Amino acid sequence: MKKDRTTAYNYWQKGELSKAKEYIDKAIASPDAASDAKAWFYKGSIYLDLSLKAELKVLFPDALDIALEATTKAKQLDTKNEFKTEIMTNLATISGRYYDQGVILLTSKDPTRNTYLEAAKFFEKTIKISTDNNTTDTSAYLGLGISYNYAGDTANAITAFRKLIEMKAKDSIAYNSISNLYKGKGDIDNAFKYVNKGLEMFPNNTDLIITRVNLYILTKQNEKALQSLYEVQKRQPKNASIQHAIGVTNDLLKNDTTISATEREKYFNNAIKAYEEAIKMDSTNFDALFNLGVIYFNKGGDIINVANKLPLNETKKYDEMMVEGNSNLKLALPYFEKAQKLNDKDPLLLSSLKEIYTRLNMMDKLKELNAKLGK
Repeated sequence: MKKDRTTAYNYWQKGELSKAKEYIDKAIASPDAASDAKAWFYKGSIYLDLSLKAELKVLFPDALDIALEATTKAKQLDTKNEFKTEIMTNLATISGRYYDQGVILLTSKDPTRNTYLEAAKFFEKTIKISTDNNTTDTSAYLGLGISYNYAGDTANAITAFRKLIEMKAKDSIAYNSISNLYKGKGDIDNAFKYVNKGLEMFPNNTDLIITRVNLYILTKQNEKALQSLYEVQKRQPKNASIQHAIGVTNDLLKNDTTISATEREKYFNNAIKAYEEAIKMDSTNFDALFNLGVIYFNKGGDIINVANKLPLNETKKYDEMMVEGNSNLKLALPYFEKAQKLNDKDPLLLSSLKEIYTRLNMMDKLKELNAKLGK
């Protein structure tokens, strides 16, 4: 056994890893190796180097797992701490390799659910090495939480993020993610709990603020939502996404039938102003263009619907309302047409355009649109 162990060591030192593997495998097969820390340390080191060589990794795909198994065994047998430093260095390297493989899968192109579950396995291996050696690896828990989140495994994602938070990790992603996960489960109390905890640590974090805004909107605390958004706007006056969010929130409030008509009109005007500002900042913001068009389109449609229900003897009022209704449709039109240039597949947008062209008797435009739709 000792002769094969020494031969393996010599080949390892010369960088001849295939030969080193051959002889260390022979050495380990000997009954004498069962309690030999040096042999297991050599095996762990040789297999680790095999896993680091691209051309050899293909031939020995399990090299890293074998390196971990052998190095762990060496640590157990090394009661005199003869290889303590080297063993801990190897374990750190193995842990890092597992972590890197998890990140590669997590950020891969066109991932599937299984891709994320495989990434989670690598992060779990990293965590186990850290736990077994009384060290802490918050990055691995973050990767684990994100992997399970993307894989749709809510329970394990929450467990990972909660562990990260318990470790006092200074990471806003954990608080934001766990809040959204609880929101997805319908557990609004915990969703608020964790986003509020996150904001205590990161009071200016935009993602956390937006998450709480969404919770306010979900629980119909729209005024609080607006207050939060305006606070962000002060710090980020050129942020088109914030402007758009302000528009959306005002848009929701304008439909609240429990408030006065005056208040609803205020929110209506605020929504228009916010969407206009968002479009000025980013003229390719499809949602802002579409939503602004919808505001005018819906108002015009509502007025026309009321007009059509008037008694036949109220001709003057009917004519006035039809003019007002059609004027709002005309206001909607340029926003819809700009949005169409960005996305000519949206069914709601195309349906709205067809109705405007029909109502405003824009037959050439209607014919052109129908031709595009193959009708």
